[in-house]
Amino acid sequence: MGMYIAISKNVGWGTSGGVFDCIIEATRKQFSGSQAGCMSEIYRPLDEQGQSFIALDEVDAHCFKLFYENCKLAMEKFPNSERGRFVPRDHLPGILWNWSEVLRLMTEDPRFLMVK
Repeated sequence: MGMYIAISKNVGWGTSGGVFDCIIEATRKQFSGSQAGCMSEIYRPLDEQGQSFIALDEVDAHCFKLFYENCKLAMEKFPNSERGRFVPRDHLPGILWNWSEVLRLMTEDPRFLMVK
């Protein structure tokens, strides 16, 4: 089943369930306790509504940038993470490419530049 990251009203990234899971669950682990409100807002469709997506399209610039920073950090750590070590080595480039596309699309959103 395809999964989706809604980045803005008309922009998002669809991918396989496995790649989606790698990206969003590794990113989720980067959120600290003080960031739980933003995390909950972003992950609500998936966690509370049983949907096959997370939603960044309606969060404020602060939460948007927080997700970006945590997502980027998670991507950097992923190859050596517990989950990353279970991924076949020949699958890592594809996962990381998808991940980089999510980050690239996020940098094109006006909210990305609103918070330093």
